[in-house]
Amino acid sequence: MNIEEYLEQLPEGAVRQRKDGTYTVVPRIRMGRIDAELLDAVNRAVRQFGLGGVRLAANQRLMIDGVPESVLKGVVEAVGAVGDPCACPVQACPGAAGCRRGLQDSTAMADRLEKVLAAFEFPAKLKASVSGCPMCCAEPMVRDVGLFGGKRGWTVAFGGNSGRRVRQGDVLAENVSKEEAFAVIGKVLAFYVENAKKKERTARFMERVGIDAARAAIL
Repeated sequence: MNIEEYLEQLPEGAVRQRKDGTYTVVPRIRMGRIDAELLDAVNRAVRQFGLGGVRLAANQRLMIDGVPESVLKGVVEAVGAVGDPCACPVQACPGAAGCRRGLQDSTAMADRLEKVLAAFEFPAKLKASVSGCPMCCAEPMVRDVGLFGGKRGWTVAFGGNSGRRVRQGDVLAENVSKEEAFAVIGKVLAFYVENAKKKERTARFMERVGIDAARAAIL
């Protein structure tokens, strides 16, 4: 089996080729949490194959850079699960369980949001994040789908973007329960999937259709 055939068997984004001919291996991490087994596996792989170390990405992912093609399969096997099984992984802050400012359980909310997103086939890349308080450390207001907690419930935002054309997401619901928040998210995502153009991100979609159309779809 050649290297191209091998890479096709792995989850999308699990291994990325670099300009210098080496590869980056991406261990599977959900919402920024790394257990002891994965820490040990990554450490063993780096030591065994004489790699330079690891890098933390902005999206709460761990990257093993500079992996030569000659040891790529060995590194992947040593690490274990690689890549992300969810097409739309959700970023989350520690929330009420791990931050003194946290007002809501952001990690549980993010876990549920990943399952909701997995039920859709989107016309373009979609990013989502959840923060446990209005400080918005996970930057939900500049994500396609954003949630942040408050004393009286959750705020739902849609259509944000943090790229070169920055856009703050439109607030579609405030101080709602978990069930109400997911009802809003489900409806606006269905509206987006049905009406968006191919490769049209939610930010550009909202600029085109307007917030009134989105609010009408969720009512």
